[in-house]
Amino acid sequence: MESRRESVVEVGLHKDINEPGEPVRRSSPRSIVMVFSLSTERLILEDMNERDLDPVRCMACDLAIMKYVFIWLENEAQISGFVKHAIEEAARPDRQGYILAVRLPATGDFAGFVLLEIDPGQPTTAEVGCILRPEYWKNGYASEILRALLAFGFGPLGLHRVYGKCDELNTASAHALEKGGLVYEGTLREHVWLRDHWRSTRYYGMLKEEYPPATP
Repeated sequence: MESRRESVVEVGLHKDINEPGEPVRRSSPRSIVMVFSLSTERLILEDMNERDLDPVRCMACDLAIMKYVFIWLENEAQISGFVKHAIEEAARPDRQGYILAVRLPATGDFAGFVLLEIDPGQPTTAEVGCILRPEYWKNGYASEILRALLAFGFGPLGLHRVYGKCDELNTASAHALEKGGLVYEGTLREHVWLRDHWRSTRYYGMLKEEYPPATP
């Protein structure tokens, strides 16, 4: 997971509408479009909309956030294209990706975004990731989100393997993945130039039979 200090999230879904691991679909108040959402103990993860472009743009321009993030949001075309892709993917009947806004339930404030993307060549495998705004770092949100994504992936989606990755220099993200129960699988060394350094990527994974992870 790819935020500088908290890139992955622990999961547990809200009990008011859904059991853990079960998504909610609700009607958008301004249209008949159904909005996909997951709830954690303190957050809502839901489909992006056009209003999320500005906060995503602000995140993309913040080097403290993007330093270790392996997503190319370097210019307006890439930023708007990313949000457009998230919205279009949500409308696909054969949806393969969940790029979700992270919001605070009480205010609707945009705290960041997360992803769960199914591998098109291996549909029982998916990658998870999370990028949060700095004011939401060091609150345990990343671990909370990861738990929800794992519950959704191994529950309703029926995945066999879920994996996450992080820059070798991003020790907080590595810690979050390990805390979530994912197993370190190896490092791809200096495979890409990422803004100001050669990036080495650490990979972590979990298999269906390893979920849920043992409580430490």
